[in-house]
Amino acid sequence: MALHLMKKHIPNIITLGNLTCGLLAIMFALSSTPEYAPYFIFGGLFLDFFDGFFARILKVDGELGKQLDSLADMVTFGVAPGVLMFSLLEQLVFWNYNSLGESALIPSYALNFAKELFVAPGIMEYLPYLAFLIPVLSAVRLAKFNIATNQSDQFIGLPTPANAVFFCGVFYIVSSNIDLLISKSEIIMPVIVVLLGLIALFSILLNANIPLIALKFKSFGWKNNEARFILLGITVLVIIASMLISNIFVSIPIIILLYLIISIINNYTKKAT
Repeated sequence: MALHLMKKHIPNIITLGNLTCGLLAIMFALSSTPEYAPYFIFGGLFLDFFDGFFARILKVDGELGKQLDSLADMVTFGVAPGVLMFSLLEQLVFWNYNSLGESALIPSYALNFAKELFVAPGIMEYLPYLAFLIPVLSAVRLAKFNIATNQSDQFIGLPTPANAVFFCGVFYIVSSNIDLLISKSEIIMPVIVVLLGLIALFSILLNANIPLIALKFKSFGWKNNEARFILLGITVLVIIASMLISNIFVSIPIIILLYLIISIINNYTKKAT
């Protein structure tokens, strides 16, 4: 009896590990070492895969496990990436504000006006809060997934783990080049605008009515799995290339963008046939 109870809760314990990773990611995102946060989000992704895997292997699927999984995903793939991007945007806004005082070409009265308009008590200091679109619309996405009946072999809208790892990659690319941004302060504001655009776009994609590939193989033949094999093959090549050139985190945004493109092409091909 005790053995059966232990077996029943193995997937739930793994899910709680995912939740713990999310909490640690949030803690590091708000600390002086936010660069560690993406590693815990990826740790949560790893555990998120294995809780479902063990639930199927051990045949202990249950309603408790489904609810825990959704709540853990909300923290690790919703709140954590939102806080991570908030932290990054706050840092960029800070450096953008300070860089206004470095230009000898702009009169002091114009600098003071710019600081008053775009920073305290103006618009600029509130821009990082737009990062919380990620957890808000992730919550909507997860709730819709829980009640959906048409996502057994495909996803409708971008899955929250894919969205989270995309922003982990974006965070790494920007934060690893922060010294360059500070030295070329004129490009900080365009970077902020691009980040806000990506946050808005990907938050919308979470709930967009777009069928996307799910890596759920009913068989391992080429037929009906063409898009999945192409996606996996390209993913492996991109990861290898990124590790040779730079870092695996650089490959993540590229892979997610390719995932969206291949899914859209696959949808068009299905309709054409």
